[in-house]
Amino acid sequence: MNKYVFYTLGCRANQYQSSALECQMTNVKYQMRKFGEEADIYVINTCTVTADADRKSRQAIRRALRLAKKVIVTGCYAKLNRDYLEKAFPEVEFQFPSYLIPHTSSRNPKIRANLMIEDGCENFCSYCIVPFARGKVQTRSLPEIRREAEMLVKAGAREIVLTGINLGAWGDLRPILDSLCSIPKLLRIRLSSLEHQYLAPELIEFIAENPKICRHLHLPLQSGDNKILKLMNRRYTAEEYLKLVERIRRELPDCGITTDVIAGFPGEGEEEFQNTVNLINEVKFSRLHIFPYSARDLTAASKLPNQIDPKVKKQRFQVLDRIRKAQMNSFAEKYLGKEVEILVEQKGEGLTANYIRVVFDDPQDLSGKLHKLNLSLSHLKS
Repeated sequence: MNKYVFYTLGCRANQYQSSALECQMTNVKYQMRKFGEEADIYVINTCTVTADADRKSRQAIRRALRLAKKVIVTGCYAKLNRDYLEKAFPEVEFQFPSYLIPHTSSRNPKIRANLMIEDGCENFCSYCIVPFARGKVQTRSLPEIRREAEMLVKAGAREIVLTGINLGAWGDLRPILDSLCSIPKLLRIRLSSLEHQYLAPELIEFIAENPKICRHLHLPLQSGDNKILKLMNRRYTAEEYLKLVERIRRELPDCGITTDVIAGFPGEGEEEFQNTVNLINEVKFSRLHIFPYSARDLTAASKLPNQIDPKVKKQRFQVLDRIRKAQMNSFAEKYLGKEVEILVEQKGEGLTANYIRVVFDDPQDLSGKLHKLNLSLSHLKS
């Protein structure tokens, strides 16, 4: 019996792809092993969104070659850097299947399962390498999405996270959400990252009217300064972003709003950085993902003047990280002493609909069930 390791770097789309690749092994008898253990086959699903992701991808390949008889490499970094990798690691094999492979089974079902409905992006934000790796937008049909959702639920999923490289490029998401809401044992539906221009008033209203849809929206910001947003080729202003947040808060008062921010984009002076800090403080996000700017070959931003010194990037990252911790704690602490409902993902741990991670004593193992508790500090996972 072959021993396999799947090691995935990067986004939910990569996580989905690794899971789907595993599902294709329906006629193979195998045992799963953890990364770092010896195995017959290692599958490394790489990422190239930052220079650090490149480094981690190479590091994973090197380690896999010491531990496995065969190493298969896939994903964005491998796709864009195949010539280099073939020379650096001549032993590896490459596989680039469709990123929209449907799940055909689920040997290792998860309570919270990703369902990829779209691949590719044509926005070409100036800092982003992903359109070069993923290509043009591709979408899946509603009947196919419904079939896979039913299969995932049958296998044990109780929350489905709709994901894609540019999720909103699928089109109006309400028909998908409406269809999935009618699946009996599906308890929650969550949207992954959604760009500003796709979050129409009608979609916000639809979420507000349907309790199965999680009160959690990931709305990438990247910068709070209009000059930098324009250089990034983002399609909104800081004022438009704030206006959208106000609408969300008005119609979904308990909604957790999470975001991405880039520190040290070319041309970001102290004033521009402070505008970002001010906007973040005004919104008060429930969670903040911070990325020091990383120049990517092929992208427009890599050719811009006024590249920021790495020490300045690090300082700005640290400032934003302190704000991140404070805002995440502040959001969770609003619910102390109140009853919250979590979906238990594994024994003693789960998520609220608005994305607060909770731990609790769970003698019965309530995995896959909704559980209510009065939130205390001891329940908040650090």
